[in-house]
Amino acid sequence: MFRVRTVTLALAVVVFAAAPALAQEHKHKVFITADWVSPLGTDDIDFESVQDAVQGSDDFGFEAGYEYRANKLIGIEGSYLIGSNEFELEDADTNLGSVDQQAVTAALNFHILPTKIFDLWIAPIVSWYAFGDFEFDDAIDSEDVELNTEWGYGGQVGFDIGLGKTVAITGGVRYVKVELAGEDISGVDFDPIIARLGLAFRWGTQ
Repeated sequence: MFRVRTVTLALAVVVFAAAPALAQEHKHKVFITADWVSPLGTDDIDFESVQDAVQGSDDFGFEAGYEYRANKLIGIEGSYLIGSNEFELEDADTNLGSVDQQAVTAALNFHILPTKIFDLWIAPIVSWYAFGDFEFDDAIDSEDVELNTEWGYGGQVGFDIGLGKTVAITGGVRYVKVELAGEDISGVDFDPIIARLGLAFRWGTQ
């Protein structure tokens, strides 16, 4: 028992002594990722005398961004995402149309495991979405609907895996609460889960 306690104490001392040397030191990071966008929202709408739930399909987008590290624990991140999703009527199994989107997101990253090789963070986020027109499928005789810009909010978790001092693999998952709304569409939930994976480039010292 004494040996176990001694070894445990020794390991704790080594970990705490090494922690400053292993902490993140870069101040700036840029990244580019491929994003998987999966809308979770479903809402009933009346369409051509049919009441049905609208569901968005999963699709890919791309994102680029920048993070400024105020210190080893806190970072401020901004990013720009572009993507497009198809929508369908669930019960009728009918393709309804598609929506392009552009999103600017700000996040306050709390780096809870900031080591040189592996960096893990969590963050509250706010997003500004600029939606394109809701473009109806060619088989549907209806004019496209102009959508409003919308604010969304949510959270994200992310990570970096260092491949050296400068380059890292970066990824994460984000949830955004946001809706589609326009003159002829009222409050259809979009609410995407967004998973991203790509490369990051880090430089500067704190």
